[in-house]
Amino acid sequence: MGRTDVPRLLCRFPLVATLSATVACSAAGGLAQTSEDETAIRAASAAYQQALDRGDGKALAALWTADGDIVDGDGNLTKGRDTVSLVAEADPASRQKFRIRDLRLRFIAPGVAIEDGIVELPQSASSAASAGRFSATWVKQSDGWKLAGVRESQAGQSGAEQLQDLDWMVGDWTVENGGGQAGGAGSRPTEAPTIEVMVRWNANRTYLLRDMKITPPAAAGKTVPIQVSQRIGWDPLSHQIRSWVFSADGGHGEAFWRHDGDSWVARTTAVLPDGSQTSSINVYTYDGKDRCSWQSLHTHAGSEHLPPVNMTLIRKPGRTTP
Repeated sequence: MGRTDVPRLLCRFPLVATLSATVACSAAGGLAQTSEDETAIRAASAAYQQALDRGDGKALAALWTADGDIVDGDGNLTKGRDTVSLVAEADPASRQKFRIRDLRLRFIAPGVAIEDGIVELPQSASSAASAGRFSATWVKQSDGWKLAGVRESQAGQSGAEQLQDLDWMVGDWTVENGGGQAGGAGSRPTEAPTIEVMVRWNANRTYLLRDMKITPPAAAGKTVPIQVSQRIGWDPLSHQIRSWVFSADGGHGEAFWRHDGDSWVARTTAVLPDGSQTSSINVYTYDGKDRCSWQSLHTHAGSEHLPPVNMTLIRKPGRTTP
């Protein structure tokens, strides 16, 4: 998912507003002692939730302080009352169920309460499971308890949102050779092999499963196809999209991916069956429909100098264009 100028979770679902309303009610109920202020926060939370369900922007705005704001996990700042129009315009059918856990509500000063917790969105037909930490600040004003601020941060994220930007890969593809050579992680280049590619999500949409069948041309004297399996996912250690590839001939490799303008760039290293190593820069440029150009620029191939690979992937019919 690309960057936006409103909170990331709020763009997909008005979650910031909802969690601020819902978790205070749940957290306050879990405290050992109930006070008048805790009861008032629960009432404010319930009113917020009801207004959200109705899409009542006026009632939602009334529960924010005039200068209340939201800072999402990417550091984007949005005024709390500015989110009201987004919530009011949202399609009720698009709202997802969510779970709140690890809640804590504490009063840090007279008339000021801080609420911390984790909100989890389960997997849906249109999005992967995600989770985030939040901290909501409630302040007591003359007309009751109001939200003064919400701060988001990622908690144990799988990077599924970043990976969604590669959803266009899903489908079955054929490859046209546009010049140069191609092969799997453990294959030396040959002339014009036949390449079939199948890409699917795993069950939790946390990895793209990319399987390739590379059939050498008759002139190569080999008729047995080479099977190549690639897994593309989010690496929580490096905080980058990363892929791992394994070829049936014993080769293997890995790559780090980044978005560069209209293209995806994968910096790849591989080990061939004979133990030699190669490295390359692979550039994928998707046309937004059913074609993707692929260029591979070898940066190291032992003592050999390999020419660039230029190919075009064409999606087979049957997969709806993202």
